[in-house]
Amino acid sequence: MNEVRRFDLENPWLFVFTNVVLGIVVVSAMQVTLFNGELTSAVMEGGLLGLASGITMFYLKKDDWF
Repeated sequence: MNEVRRFDLENPWLFVFTNVVLGIVVVSAMQVTLFNGELTSAVMEGGLLGLASGITMFYLKKDDWF
C-alpha cells in the first residue's frame, strides 16, 4: 500500500516528454506575457523547441540509457 512512485528521468521517453512540456510552458508564458503573442503559435514553438532539445540531449548524453 505504501508504494513510492519515483519520477524517473532515466527513461528516455519521459525525459523527452518532460522537455516538450517545459518548452511549451516557458515559451508560452514568455510570448503571452512579455510579447503579447498568440497562444497557439507559442505552444507550437515551445513544443518544437522542447522536442528538439530533448532529442538532442538524448543523443548527446554520455551514459547509455538502454
